Amino acid sequence: MKTATIQYFTVLSIFAFMMIVLPAGVLAAEQGTQVDSTAINAAGNTDHETLAHYYEDQAKEMEAKIQEQVEAFNHKPSTSFLGRNGQRIKKHVVYKIHEFEKAAAESLEKAAYHNKMAEEQENR
Repeated sequence: MKTATIQYFTVLSIFAFMMIVLPAGVLAAEQGTQVDSTAINAAGNTDHETLAHYYEDQAKEMEAKIQEQVEAFNHKPSTSFLGRNGQRIKKHVVYKIHEFEKAAAESLEKAAYHNKMAEEQENR
C-alpha cells in the first residue's frame, strides 16, 4: 500500500512538472523566432529599437512574475512551510524568484545594448 501511494505521487508530480515546464519552453521558442523575424528588415539590417523594446517588455514580464511569486509566497499559510517538503517548497520558490531576477537583469542589459546600437544607427 505504501509503495503504491509513493508511486502514485511520483507519477502525479512528474506529470504536473511536465505540464508546467513544457508549455513555457515552447512559448519561449516561439517568441524568440517572432522577434528575430520582425527585427531584421528586407535589407538585412537589424532594427535595434525594436529589439530594445522587446527586451524591455521581457524584463517587465519577469518583474510581473517576480511579483506573482512574492505575493503567492506571502499569502501561503506559515504551516505550509513546516517539515521537509515545506522547506523544499520554500527553497524552490526563492530559487524561482532569483532566476526571474537574473532573467530580468539580462533582458535589461540587452535592451541597453540595443538602445545604444539604435542611437549609433541614427547617427550614421
